[in-house]
Amino acid sequence: MSVDLYDPNVPTATMLEFDYFDNVLISNIQPDSSTITKNLQVQGIAHDITPTSWITTLTTMEPIVDGFIIGNSTYGVLGEDILSY
Repeated sequence: MSVDLYDPNVPTATMLEFDYFDNVLISNIQPDSSTITKNLQVQGIAHDITPTSWITTLTTMEPIVDGFIIGNSTYGVLGEDILSY
């Protein structure tokens, strides 16, 4: 996902706070007007900065360790949920 941080519609401060393994909810509107929404993790961050633009690219992929994150209600609760891989 690439975003121009000079675009006034982009929450620049939020984009700069992303770090590796942060979860992001991405919605993509398809050509047929359907929407695909996925919960992904940031796996890479790149900045392309020039005097007239600042493009930030977040590389994402599906979470690798969903079954092993404990103590977060998004991923499960120790003693109540099943660990798997």
